[in-house]
Amino acid sequence: MTSSTDELRIAVIFRADIDIPRGKGEVQFGHAVALLVHGGGEVATSYMAGLQMKLSMEVDDLDAIALIMAKAKARGVPFAVVEDAGRTVFGEPTITCIGLGPMNKTDCNALTRNARMRK
Repeated sequence: MTSSTDELRIAVIFRADIDIPRGKGEVQFGHAVALLVHGGGEVATSYMAGLQMKLSMEVDDLDAIALIMAKAKARGVPFAVVEDAGRTVFGEPTITCIGLGPMNKTDCNALTRNARMRK
């Protein structure tokens, strides 16, 4: 992990195969960041003291999310799975996104290589 706090970032990766209304996506993004920052230890403290850079990205489907999670685990990058309870938008509990980080730019680039910026 980098010692420069301004380089730490969090990436939230959404599934593109499910329709997530804008407001619901914003809430899911917040859940991902909160899960990573609260209880994230020293690296989360460093992240909060820095620029708090965040990326909102997407991949094709849940399989692509699972692949990124496996790569994050192998690299030692913290990640959080956000599963919507299914009370409003979805008819059942649904994994909507994952949060990655806080992490340095090298880890971020390696993990998000096949993701695209979310519109």
